[in-house]
Amino acid sequence: MTAEQRYDRLERIARLMCEATLRANRESRKQNAKLKFLIDAHQEHDAAMLAAAEKPEDSRRSEALRRAREALDQARADLQTLKRK
Repeated sequence: MTAEQRYDRLERIARLMCEATLRANRESRKQNAKLKFLIDAHQEHDAAMLAAAEKPEDSRRSEALRRAREALDQARADLQTLKRK
């Protein structure tokens, strides 16, 4: 194997390593986005449940539960969108 062939081989290996790193970073960002959606929805749901527990009036409780359900539905829709990408 000549020096030029060894150099070409080294370039290919370096390119493949860079591409693998970029791909891993891209996948990590997608997973982080999915986790953020779930955490935000869970926190919104917990806050709504706490607000509902503190205010026994039915209208405020149903409003808090409605907002929590909307947040969860939005998070699920966002996750489905991310899964399709």
